[in-house]
Amino acid sequence: MLEGKGFGRYGGICTVIGGILIHLTLGNIYSFGNMLTYIGSYMHQRVTTHVTYGNTIWVNSITTATQGLFMVFGGLVEHVVGSRITCFIGCTLLSAGIILTYYTINISLFAVIMTYGFLAGFGISLAYTTPLACGMKWYPESKGLVNGLIVAGFGLGALGSTSFQTQYLNPHNLPPDYNTGYFTEAEILDKVPSLFVALGFVFLVMQYIGCFLINKPSEDKAEEERKKVEEENKLLTLKGKSLKPTEIIYEKAFHVLWLMYFLNTIAVGYINAMYKSFGLTFIGDDHFLARIGSIVAIFNAGGRIYWGKLMDYYSFKIAMRILCLILMFLFGTFPLTQQLNKIGFGFWLCLIYFTFSGTFALMPTVVDKAFGAEYYSANYGLIFTSQALSGPLIALVNEMMWESLGYSGCFLIVACLISLSVLLTFFVPDGL
Repeated sequence: MLEGKGFGRYGGICTVIGGILIHLTLGNIYSFGNMLTYIGSYMHQRVTTHVTYGNTIWVNSITTATQGLFMVFGGLVEHVVGSRITCFIGCTLLSAGIILTYYTINISLFAVIMTYGFLAGFGISLAYTTPLACGMKWYPESKGLVNGLIVAGFGLGALGSTSFQTQYLNPHNLPPDYNTGYFTEAEILDKVPSLFVALGFVFLVMQYIGCFLINKPSEDKAEEERKKVEEENKLLTLKGKSLKPTEIIYEKAFHVLWLMYFLNTIAVGYINAMYKSFGLTFIGDDHFLARIGSIVAIFNAGGRIYWGKLMDYYSFKIAMRILCLILMFLFGTFPLTQQLNKIGFGFWLCLIYFTFSGTFALMPTVVDKAFGAEYYSANYGLIFTSQALSGPLIALVNEMMWESLGYSGCFLIVACLISLSVLLTFFVPDGL
């Protein structure tokens, strides 16, 4: 299937819309904080009592780790088979992993990790960067904004997913058991396996439409636009040329960006997985927490557009430093929401999602700016390998420290880690 053909002057618009559709489904990962309580409750009650909220976080951690580990591979596949086919394969694997969880949830936590975690993460790794790379080729003068719009879909993914999950499983807002914190009602647990089938097929429809819309401009047009932007805005890479993945690993900028991404994704992964179980310790309203999970998706999406545009106006260094300072404060004070009402908890959570979301708009843009567009997907994949370490680390530390330090201690540790990201912004090379 030829890319850049059949859409004419609307090719760029179609690509952005297609990218948003695809990222809406990939963003299902942000609904895991909601799903954790249902998966953990189902397996604790129906499979083995050894499954708890504390170790169910491994599912999400393996998703992010696999995404980070294989995203470089996704960039290489795109070079060989093209954008649409790469997205198609990735989306199919993601939805297949969700659907197969219908069976694995009755086997073991490890089996769920392999389908809802590993297979889904592998699918995301293939489908994530291609829409961004295509969008930036159409609009090289507004890369931050375009990336912000597309990854806003990723941030919005939890909006529909969280609402659908809760209405499907718990339409009568039944509370979890007061003593254990797990859902025990049969009318909830009986429907958990079938939820994965429903989600998977809805995603497939959205994904295949998005894959059809994704396209690249013709080579002549892309080169013409690139030269125009370079001449007008002097947007050159650090070395004045596009760098290969084997070259960027020797660059100072790569190591700084990798470490920053590693630290920030620890914060993202932890809040995404644990916000609902933390909320259930003092808020006994499942529907409220589900609504908050949906509302924060709007802030997650809006933040990506805001931070991407902020970088277009100023620089990556300034935007990321502001982001990390705010995020450090919010994580450090989040445990205090236990003393506030439900609205206070929701307000703080919305601010956290609005702030951390900028990482996923700023990072893809700065990778293109620093190392060039030719090997962008593979280069961004190398930055993303940080999640291969941060994902399991989140689960391991949480399992070791959750019972001894509690939620408050864990949130404060995360705040300290974000402070290291603040320091790293002072080592970002000039010009970024």
